[in-house]
Amino acid sequence: MTGARLSYCRYYHGERVNPFVGISQNKTMLWFYEMCWVNEKSTRLQAEYVSEYQIAGLSDFCEGDGIPLSLKALLFNRYSKNAYSLRSAAKPFKIFYLKYYG
Repeated sequence: MTGARLSYCRYYHGERVNPFVGISQNKTMLWFYEMCWVNEKSTRLQAEYVSEYQIAGLSDFCEGDGIPLSLKALLFNRYSKNAYSLRSAAKPFKIFYLKYYG
């Protein structure tokens, strides 16, 4: 499972050390979250992230772009952590996501 997930990552490629530290704060963060996603074993936690993603109205966002829903949902969960609401985080998340995955 880990190897299959790794193939979807744009920033994490199995390295032990984050190559983006000191270069790009956002890429450093994305590398870390992709690493977490690759190694995540909790299907309950993944389902919770997907549920939040759907509540925010993002179910169809970039559908078919090759990035698994569970990874997008994790990224959204982390992005929206300090937002007023899930829905209020959706539009700025789309801009952020398209910048780094579009």
